[in-house]
Amino acid sequence: MKNSPLTVLSIILFTFITKTLRAANRPVLDLTGEMVVTGTEYYMLGIFEGPVIHGGLNLYNGLSNTCPLDVIQEQWEILKGLPLIFSYPNDRRGSVVYESTDLNIKFSAADSTCFQPTVWRVGDYDNLTGQWFITGDGIEGNPGAQTLESWFKFQRGNVNAYKISHCPAVCSSCISLCSAVGIYLGDGIRRLALSRTPFSIVFVKGSNATN
Repeated sequence: MKNSPLTVLSIILFTFITKTLRAANRPVLDLTGEMVVTGTEYYMLGIFEGPVIHGGLNLYNGLSNTCPLDVIQEQWEILKGLPLIFSYPNDRRGSVVYESTDLNIKFSAADSTCFQPTVWRVGDYDNLTGQWFITGDGIEGNPGAQTLESWFKFQRGNVNAYKISHCPAVCSSCISLCSAVGIYLGDGIRRLALSRTPFSIVFVKGSNATN
């Protein structure tokens, strides 16, 4: 007996929802296998294929050397970049970070000459490069249409390595971009941007970790 198109569609939809729910129940782990929690500093270090760890993340002047600042990956693996913290709406410090769950990412110790927040945001479309760069002038909390560009998710890659994505679900009636976050190399600078080719990161606890 052949399945009807409606039955096939229902099966596909059920499978997708099931996978999403399972991912949302899996905690994000740091490089040592411990659960990542909100309000604690972590370095996010980029990796390539295999166990080789590369540079961390930092803020850098925009393409036109004006504000807002872009999120970049350090050129050298010995540079850890700046520590970051993660938060949910109305969150208390110490909550577990789960896969495929919308959250804010913020540099916790950045000196910005732009006098701007250091929360990640998908910036405006850049006509010159055709890229959506990740900038550091987002809004923390207040999920909804006004903060749509400031929400990101972590999705598991290899073992304790993860990929970053921007596909917010904080506004059910909003039309949003949905893409992985990768690296755009231009003028020798490795800028984070929406991409079909994600790059992988690992989490390493910063100095304010409690254990």
